[in-house]
Amino acid sequence: MVNKVGRPSGGGNARALLLNAAHRHFEAGDLAAISTRRLAAEVGVSHTLVNYHFGSRDGLLAVAVSLRAAPHQVIGAARDAEGRLDLARLVHGLVLVWEHPEHGARLASFARGLAAGDPRSSVLSSYLQHTVFESLAAQFGQDRARRMATAIIGVIFGRYVLELPVLTGLSAAGTATLLLSMLRQP
Repeated sequence: MVNKVGRPSGGGNARALLLNAAHRHFEAGDLAAISTRRLAAEVGVSHTLVNYHFGSRDGLLAVAVSLRAAPHQVIGAARDAEGRLDLARLVHGLVLVWEHPEHGARLASFARGLAAGDPRSSVLSSYLQHTVFESLAAQFGQDRARRMATAIIGVIFGRYVLELPVLTGLSAAGTATLLLSMLRQP
């Protein structure tokens, strides 16, 4: 056990080294099985740097699985001054991310792979459960959070992944309006 106060040793590039290793393991599909100690040892830094740079193992996982706009970032940006989720901001953030010409296409491709049984799906599923669903459940309760998650997944998957004409025929604003109306239902 290390009892030193301050930044753990590991050099100035430890964050990048840890993130690159996490990305490699995520791409290989075995990130969920890798301990932070093993990951840190792999790149030659102290395991305490995971918490130092990412706050926790979950924080590292979130960064590793993110594609430029992670769900936890969208959730964070959707919070009002009191820390409550503003549904209009949430929907706006989701639609902006998925409508982005570069990121949206990458996210859709990634989602198609996960739906086809990509080995990374268990890591992403756990991450989404923890960061998205639990945030919704904390504010709206389990039952409503389930309905909200179903609406979000249905609209996102239908429009951007399956490209269903009934949803792709809507404008981005129309998509946001539809999803917001679904989320506001008690």
